[in-house]
Amino acid sequence: MTLPAPALLRAALLLLSLCVPTSAIAQGAELLNVVLVRAPGEAQPSLLGAWRAGRWVPARSDLTRRGGSQPYRQYPLGGRASTVTGSPAESMGEPCADTYQVTLSPDVPATAFTVLTTSTRPFQPRPVTSLPTTNATYQRIVRQELIRRGVRTPVVTITALIRADLDGNGTQEVIIEASRFQQRGGNFPPPTGLPGDYSLLLLRHVAGGKAMTTVLGEYVAPPTPWSPDSTAPMPLAGLYRLAGLADLNGDDRLELITYGAYYEGDAFAAQEWTPAGGLKVRLETGCGV
Repeated sequence: MTLPAPALLRAALLLLSLCVPTSAIAQGAELLNVVLVRAPGEAQPSLLGAWRAGRWVPARSDLTRRGGSQPYRQYPLGGRASTVTGSPAESMGEPCADTYQVTLSPDVPATAFTVLTTSTRPFQPRPVTSLPTTNATYQRIVRQELIRRGVRTPVVTITALIRADLDGNGTQEVIIEASRFQQRGGNFPPPTGLPGDYSLLLLRHVAGGKAMTTVLGEYVAPPTPWSPDSTAPMPLAGLYRLAGLADLNGDDRLELITYGAYYEGDAFAAQEWTPAGGLKVRLETGCGV
């Protein structure tokens, strides 16, 4: 007996569904992972973007549900995960109309950098370990990087030292966060730095059997203080920090979520990294004037 075309199609789909593993069906069901980020002290996270049906999607308001809230798992850097609910994203308005924020319940300010997702997949498929910031090896690496950038007698201050296998190849990478500002307020650096001020965010990894350093963010103050009476433009200070490590797209690799700020604005980015391909920015959001 020959089946009509629609009946044949239904039969083929039924046969295909019987052959697909349950795990594949479960993975396909999660077509959208919305990602939010927030800095210490902030109550409202910003919409970073999403991973949807096999591609990265920039931040826009229609990524979150209209007319209702949705659950998120929030992951503070170095802290315990918890569940919150979030409102639909709303624009911050001018001058940051393309930046969207979500109101959380419970509405409690963050005590650390926090990444929030709607995903049910493992957030970190491999261990992420905080190392002592007094580690002599990494103190020496930071000192060498600063001397190479013209700081003759650097005061080395490592603020975070995180170890993880980012790409799942069995080799550990280390993210080094170091900064020193003689004048600083909260998450923001001063308008301009004083001699000896700096901010470094470095990725230490192995390539071809050699230890290598990739710069994720850097600022070193000029050796001569800038004067408001100068005709030269003010050299803006920048602060660079690690906001999180997370597998946002289910490929078993950890994206680097980084934070950068100057005195009138800040930004987050989700970046993929591999030893061969280097860094690639996949999502970003921010606000500044």
